[in-house]
Amino acid sequence: MTAAPDWLDQARRLLDAVVQKQATRTTEGDARHRADCAWCPLCQAAAVVRGERPEVTAALADVLTAAATALRTFAESVQPPQPDASAAPAASAVADEVPEAEPPPAVQRIEIA
Repeated sequence: MTAAPDWLDQARRLLDAVVQKQATRTTEGDARHRADCAWCPLCQAAAVVRGERPEVTAALADVLTAAATALRTFAESVQPPQPDASAAPAASAVADEVPEAEPPPAVQRIEIA
């Protein structure tokens, strides 16, 4: 599993690329995004990458850490079932005595009035 610092580093690189692209578009005369733009998500993400919003960066790091911890806990708790050597002969003996039932049909017919 990838460690949290690797994720943060990759996210920062991605946002740096977006910020550089945005800076290039702004200097080329794109009037939609000025230097003081504060409402669009792209400019807000750029402000976080530039370090202008440390509280957002800290909150994002907390959320990612909590998500990683939850996923790690879930992955550790789920284990494939282990075959029991003592139960295998008994299961085959029971299977010989009870005839197998037909599986349910794959398609169910529904009458519409």
